[in-house]
Amino acid sequence: MFNLDDFRAGLYGLPFSCADELPRCCERCVYLVWEESTVCYCDAPFYYYCAYSWPDKLTEEKPPCL
Repeated sequence: MFNLDDFRAGLYGLPFSCADELPRCCERCVYLVWEESTVCYCDAPFYYYCAYSWPDKLTEEKPPCL
């Protein structure tokens, strides 16, 4: 399993192929975002990120994991 604290801080992206490792609460969270990989488009074309700690977030809604 990945480090949830690093993920929540926006420091770690989870490959699309590993989406089953995301906590259930992330499925309904407004801060769960995805981004296309600039490195490889074959194995993991997209990565999930938590945008809660990002400075340019559009809402101040509390995430369900807190």
